[in-house]
Amino acid sequence: MARNRSIRNKQRKMRGAFDLDITSLLDILVILLIFLIKSYNSSGITMSVPEGIELPKSGSSNINTAGIMIQVSKDKIWVDTKTVLDTADLPKNLFDQNAKRIVPLYDELVKKKDEIKTLSLQTGGKAKPFSGIVNLIVDKSLKYSYVKKVMYTCASAGFKEYKFVVMGLEE
Repeated sequence: MARNRSIRNKQRKMRGAFDLDITSLLDILVILLIFLIKSYNSSGITMSVPEGIELPKSGSSNINTAGIMIQVSKDKIWVDTKTVLDTADLPKNLFDQNAKRIVPLYDELVKKKDEIKTLSLQTGGKAKPFSGIVNLIVDKSLKYSYVKKVMYTCASAGFKEYKFVVMGLEE
């Protein structure tokens, strides 16, 4: 009998040892949830601004839409991640149409437009159709006349909707 009691007592002691207090685990989960919600990007657009481009500040809360990214600094122009124009090696025919259109940028945008349209046709309309949206990431120190040439070049290539990417103000 004494032996049976000792086995029962051990079983009771073992049950008590495995009780788990989950209050602290719930605190950690709530903190992680708040962190993930705060850092969530609902637009799905990621942009990497290259060195040499300082974005202007803005209090706008609109979110950019997906489109071709054109990044313009003092000495380079990129379309998405490809360098289209570098002042270190300028082409002979940099401008055309009375010095309004930037030829290397125009050529690359026409290629991108054709790629998007071809992809849409090949997938039977399942891929996004050509929207004509351009996200312009422009250094704030550039002259307006140069930005105007970039915009004119985009419009003549078929990209007629502009979205300027700016640095948001911290709240």
